[in-house]
Amino acid sequence: MVCGRVVIEAAFFVVAVLAAVYLLAPTFRRTAVPSVDPRTSLEAARFAALQSLHNLDLDWHTGKLSEDDYRAQRAALEAEAAAILRQLAALEPSQ
Repeated sequence: MVCGRVVIEAAFFVVAVLAAVYLLAPTFRRTAVPSVDPRTSLEAARFAALQSLHNLDLDWHTGKLSEDDYRAQRAALEAEAAAILRQLAALEPSQ
């Protein structure tokens, strides 16, 4: 009886260790981090800023924003878009 119980406990232990190794293996795997082109990120940010300006204009035209709120938010979004455009211009090769 004792020998059979030891074999069963050992089998459960081996299965538990194998399951732990299987579940934790991806944690220890090293993968290369893909490089991101700064232009791609800035183009996405530019698109998002322009989309935000468009949505802000729609909200103002439909009466969802007061004139003061619209002007304040538009100024902030325009400043953000201008900063993104400056960063994009800085990436342009010198001609």
